[in-house]
Amino acid sequence: MIYCDRTPKEYKKYTQEQIDRADQTDLYELAKYRGYEVRDKSHKLAEIRHQGGLDINRNKNTWYCHSAQTGGGPIQLLIYMEGLSWLEAVQNILNEEGAYEVFIPNQEQDREKETKENFQLPEKNTTYKHVFAYLVKTRKIHPDIVNEFVKNKLLYENDKKSCMFVGKDTEGKPRYAAIRGTNTVGTSFKGEAAQSDKRYGFARPGKNGVLTIFEAPIDVLSYMTIYKIHGLEKMIQDEHLLSLGGVSDIALEQYLYDHPEVTKIKMGLDQDEAGIEGCNKIAEKYADRYAVERIHMKEKDFNEVLIQDINRILAKQEIKRMQEQQLEQEELEAAI
Repeated sequence: MIYCDRTPKEYKKYTQEQIDRADQTDLYELAKYRGYEVRDKSHKLAEIRHQGGLDINRNKNTWYCHSAQTGGGPIQLLIYMEGLSWLEAVQNILNEEGAYEVFIPNQEQDREKETKENFQLPEKNTTYKHVFAYLVKTRKIHPDIVNEFVKNKLLYENDKKSCMFVGKDTEGKPRYAAIRGTNTVGTSFKGEAAQSDKRYGFARPGKNGVLTIFEAPIDVLSYMTIYKIHGLEKMIQDEHLLSLGGVSDIALEQYLYDHPEVTKIKMGLDQDEAGIEGCNKIAEKYADRYAVERIHMKEKDFNEVLIQDINRILAKQEIKRMQEQQLEQEELEAAI
């Protein structure tokens, strides 16, 4: 293992305090600020993509490139990535002092992240009847779609009769759960299970390069149901579908890292102020690397769109039934 020299001749041009200050710059934040393509791998590790396996250890504030077998700290990163001299690297960091955070080991934060690694799903109920009743009868989700997610262990009913929407990592390990109460009287509970890792949202992995994102799991199910009731489910059967658990892009960033085949992002966030602002931020951040488009809706969200669609279908069926009944009555009267 080779590490870049930390004591070059230019050392004498700076005081030890200045050198220490430059070397204590938060390496992870420095890499992002300099425009490197940083992706989180775990709570401890990140990587700078397309650099031959260049990992950043966030706990130790160090980096190491596996292909080049070299590494170091913040100063050495600029030397390696930008071809700067040691002196130029220190100058760059000190001249922009205040732009970068200082690395401070946070034991409390580490304990919290370690707890998230040991995330456990809340207890299951002995039945699924409350979940099915709420999703199918109240939210109008197609029962086949509910069954699909139950079968794949991404949806279950907890011991408090609430819907549990599970988010898993690439190894299939549960890391997150969104909770939605099934109470239809008053306001039903919405939240997340304790120690959920928001990087791993509720998702249906796809097979093509299109990823459609939503705010909530029920929007994912509604989107699938809309296409199904119109006989168009094959149009989206290969799409990746992801709930962000809000408008933050934390889950999106992780999903794109885990699924490099994605080339297009379709944004299906709510048609309200928060959703529109969230779409604008996502478009600004990702448009240089992905094709990004916004899905426009007449209603606030996909569940409202679904319910309106079903109401229109039922209305048409009722009109047709009444017309047929009227025709039968007229034919009967004519025969008499």
